[in-house]
Amino acid sequence: DLKLEPSSNRAIRSGNSIDLTVKEYRLLEYFMMNQGTVLSRMSLLKHVWNKDFDTNTNVVDVYVNYIRTKIDKDFKHKLIHTVVGVGYLMEA
Repeated sequence: DLKLEPSSNRAIRSGNSIDLTVKEYRLLEYFMMNQGTVLSRMSLLKHVWNKDFDTNTNVVDVYVNYIRTKIDKDFKHKLIHTVVGVGYLMEA
């Protein structure tokens, strides 16, 4: 029940419009393109932030938290899951 609107950097979940920053949109888009696949923090840094190295930053965790707050907070069924020691997984 989640759709992206590229022209407005918005997501729609259960009819609710959710405004996203450019990075939040890119991160969510990457999650949606890779549903069911565990994505490492390094993979997310490379594909969303165009960083090919570990910057010793928690930017990925911070942005995943931003997205969770926006798309999962008010819903019983959560879409983004943490895979401890590996990264994150989006499941529909």
